[in-house]
Amino acid sequence: MKKLALLLNFLMLTPVFAIDLFGLENFGGYEIAYFSTLESQDPDVRAALSLGYLSPEDTEQAQVTFTDNTGVKWTLQVFQSKSKPNGPSFFVPHDNENDAFLSGAWALSTYGGHLLSLECAENRECAQGIDPNRHFSDENPIYADTMLAFFNAKPFPVITLHNNHDSHHQLGGEGSIYAGLEIPYTDGRGFYQSGDADDLIIYADIRPYEKSPVFKTYNEEFAALGMNSIFEFIDERNALGGHMSTYVIRNTSMEYFNVEAQHGHFEEQKDYLEMLLEIVRAAVI
Repeated sequence: MKKLALLLNFLMLTPVFAIDLFGLENFGGYEIAYFSTLESQDPDVRAALSLGYLSPEDTEQAQVTFTDNTGVKWTLQVFQSKSKPNGPSFFVPHDNENDAFLSGAWALSTYGGHLLSLECAENRECAQGIDPNRHFSDENPIYADTMLAFFNAKPFPVITLHNNHDSHHQLGGEGSIYAGLEIPYTDGRGFYQSGDADDLIIYADIRPYEKSPVFKTYNEEFAALGMNSIFEFIDERNALGGHMSTYVIRNTSMEYFNVEAQHGHFEEQKDYLEMLLEIVRAAVI
């Protein structure tokens, strides 16, 4: 009886990991480790824990390490809600965009699903000076397929989270993502509605905005809610090669949204993400 009591006590104290990695664990080349969020020394995870957005009781965490087709080794952190595992997936490509991670952690605690983030020692670029958001290509399917595994099996669009710098270099600022300019960058068209033009939604289509049903649908929704946006026209001459938006629109049937906010604008990014999720959830319910 004493041994049975000890065994039961051990089972109660030992975490049971049921995080869904959508089959990655069944393929060779992936090293997977499971652990409690309380064990993490990542400053982003620690900040989210302190705010209650990542809960040891309701958040499962896995670390997926793999080498892509170009020989670059990646460390992907995956967080899943235990109580709402079937919610959307959120991806934070840049490890130095801390408000983006906190927004994703908040969304995970609110809507469930999965939060993905790349571990790059708090830098924008990862191994060998590579920007994770410019590494998607047909020649590198391991990298792209790993990230998209968490989106393919769900009825939600691809949702990424980014932070940007204040204003635009054309206006004397430091950034290049800005809804206040008609053409903030090649093949991007800005639509300013209210607030800070650095806070916005980016979405895309293979058709120009004048002919895009995607633009027609979401531009009206965003305008009605006072949300700034940039629409990307993705075609064969597109200058955004390697970007996740380009890859998703060209290679999948999923829609793509990037929730952008200026560094330090956590509340604004959270508000934009909440409004976007209410729009896309209504479309899939």
